[in-house]
Amino acid sequence: GGQGRARAVRVALGRQVKAGEAVVRFDLLTGDQLFVDRFSYNFVRPTVGQGFVFRTGNIVGLADQVGDQYYIKRLAGVPGDELAIKGYALYRNGAPITGAAAFDKNARQSDGYPGYRAQGSLADGQSMKVPADGFLALGDNSANSLDGRFWGFVPAKDAVGRPLFIYYPFTRRWGPAK
Repeated sequence: GGQGRARAVRVALGRQVKAGEAVVRFDLLTGDQLFVDRFSYNFVRPTVGQGFVFRTGNIVGLADQVGDQYYIKRLAGVPGDELAIKGYALYRNGAPITGAAAFDKNARQSDGYPGYRAQGSLADGQSMKVPADGFLALGDNSANSLDGRFWGFVPAKDAVGRPLFIYYPFTRRWGPAK
């Protein structure tokens, strides 16, 4: 083709979409502004260790405080998982959790990670079992994080997607979301 001409490519996804319905949509969030992959969760379940974007409007105890917003935390538990905090380490199904560098760094309290704090529903000796229709999201900065230890589980219907790329502000966090 000539210069300035657009070319359309059809990609077969095996999914029917009605006219006017969004196929791919990205949300911009305030604070650290980032692109969010809202597409993948239509086909694959969220993975423990990933960044996890969700809506707060249906979370009792959180919606009362912040209303219906987008939140981002790290996914720590999927349906059926049992989580506990021992020392400064997070345990998933009886073993130290894996899946993200932040889990290990918190357990060792290294590289500025303060370690997981046994508070709220994960206070010493307590555990949380993730229900079939929910997820457990925890903050990487456990000492200063309002997270699932305090307000419980994210309903599966409110899982939005995974963070892709932090585009603002231009700090050391700029770039692919981890």
